[in-house]
Amino acid sequence: MKLIGVVNSIDKITDFPLDGIILGTTFSSYAYYYFQKEEIKKAIVLAKKANKEIFLLINSIMHCEKETEISEFIDCFKDEDVKFIFQDLGIFNILMKKGIIHKGIYNPLTMITNAFDMHEYTILGCDAVGVSNEITLDDVVKINAYDNNVFYLGFGYHPMYQTYRKIISLYKEESKLDIELDNLFLQENTRKEDRCPTIENEYGTIVFRNGVISVLERLFELDLKYLFLDSIFINEDIYYQVINIYKDVYLHKLELQEGINRFNQLNLPINNQFMYVDSVYNPKEFE
Repeated sequence: MKLIGVVNSIDKITDFPLDGIILGTTFSSYAYYYFQKEEIKKAIVLAKKANKEIFLLINSIMHCEKETEISEFIDCFKDEDVKFIFQDLGIFNILMKKGIIHKGIYNPLTMITNAFDMHEYTILGCDAVGVSNEITLDDVVKINAYDNNVFYLGFGYHPMYQTYRKIISLYKEESKLDIELDNLFLQENTRKEDRCPTIENEYGTIVFRNGVISVLERLFELDLKYLFLDSIFINEDIYYQVINIYKDVYLHKLELQEGINRFNQLNLPINNQFMYVDSVYNPKEFE
């Protein structure tokens, strides 16, 4: 299993502790940092020297006017030793037409919840398929057993709602409230302690869970293709402590319980509610 993470500067690639690095791009709906083409070219050279894999994030919802731009962007790197992470089937079709779907990782966030769907995209040629974080970890392990081809968010904030509409701006316009679009959180009246980080940009609006996912306690039950450790909304120093804990535990340089103890000392808000319990719309129906 390869552990992959993110950086916010090409200067951090050489000494990055994990196996692979995801680079945000102009076509990322959200990312730790958005790299330009020239930076990406330099990053690929540095990563090759450091024996690291590079993954380019093109996970925006693609509209017709962006198709040519995205296609040309892919052309710039299709002959390089990189993978493309995407969620829009339009980008899937672009990769298929270019004959490089084997370099594509299809990660539609919450959409893949069973082995049948994952297997279909695997036999179509995808390098890996992202499985939902809104099913139990036991189910993820079972799904992975079919093709051993799972891409999975093992640490970080997970998007739970996404739309191409700019709903914060629409609300601001209708309410006449003076709302800053940086450092946004959404909060429900009935759950006032839950504040969900929110991003609005040119690609729309994304609402994340109110806490981070962490699979550290069950790390050795997983034998996935890629385990992604994300940093969005996480302090950089804390993030590097997290990924080093994961790496050292996985490589048996640190006992699992000691790793868990160190992780808990970071006092991160954890939300693993789907990891152990199947989600239902109306729990009372199942009592």
